[in-house]
Amino acid sequence: MNALGLRERKKQQTRTRIIEVALQLCDQQGFDATTVEQIADAADVSPRTVNRYFDNKEAIVIAPIEDWGLALARELRAQPITGNELQALLDAFMVVAEGLIQGDNPVPFQWFQQMQRITRDNPTVRAQSLESADTKTRALTNVLAERMNSHPDALPVRVVAATWHGIVRMGMECEFDSDSEFPDCGSASSAQALADNVLAAFREFVRTCAVPTVASPTASLVATDR
Repeated sequence: MNALGLRERKKQQTRTRIIEVALQLCDQQGFDATTVEQIADAADVSPRTVNRYFDNKEAIVIAPIEDWGLALARELRAQPITGNELQALLDAFMVVAEGLIQGDNPVPFQWFQQMQRITRDNPTVRAQSLESADTKTRALTNVLAERMNSHPDALPVRVVAATWHGIVRMGMECEFDSDSEFPDCGSASSAQALADNVLAAFREFVRTCAVPTVASPTASLVATDR
């Protein structure tokens, strides 16, 4: 039992080291200029080991998305069920963000800074990031489905998850994009600014989209036809 625990810890340490050096190298010298061999050498492992942990370089760069999703899923599970899952997601996010702010989180904030710069500068990485978002955050969607007494592919679950991902993406783009026109963007590149900007994006969503509205004539006609 203890041997298995030690083996798993070593595997996690190796994975973490690969991500750490890959993000650093890709951020410093460019994604395309960085090779798997360079990553392996810096991580003190073989290229075969790198390929055993990750399918390609893009997967290494966007790995923090999966780690963040796991951390958020754990905190979401601990939130009370009130019927407002977006609020529960925000509350869980703030708990994880507090860990980032205090430096007490397995996903360092620096990883997000590096990942965002690499993603912004490389269309291939950005495309894979968007394509794999659902898979990388599957743990979060599963917990959300449990809380909604549904299944991960159900429309209500997918709507809540997609809305949340949009809010977080807006907050992250605001945080890392110095030219952002988002009105409440914080200028400091910090975990606190990220938390503030996601909160601002959440409040803007509630203000513009989550208030009771009178159905438009077009919407009424569509509903009638169905």
